[in-house]
Amino acid sequence: MHIPTSVVCYIKQYGVTKHEAYDELNKQIVNAWKDINQESLIPTQVPLPIVISVLNFTRVEDIEYKDGDQYTHVGK
Repeated sequence: MHIPTSVVCYIKQYGVTKHEAYDELNKQIVNAWKDINQESLIPTQVPLPIVISVLNFTRVEDIEYKDGDQYTHVGK
């Protein structure tokens, strides 16, 4: 079973090239990080240690998948 990547889905949905899809998705990731960092500075009713834990988990996942993962590209 083949599961399409977000890049393939973006290409099909918007009719762009692979390069354009990568560029746009990278822009969306950068903007999402800006939103996450900005929102993490606003006080909420959620205890700060929980906010920090979730933020740190998100950072780890970003590092894990930034250059691809071994599940999507096994043996490459």
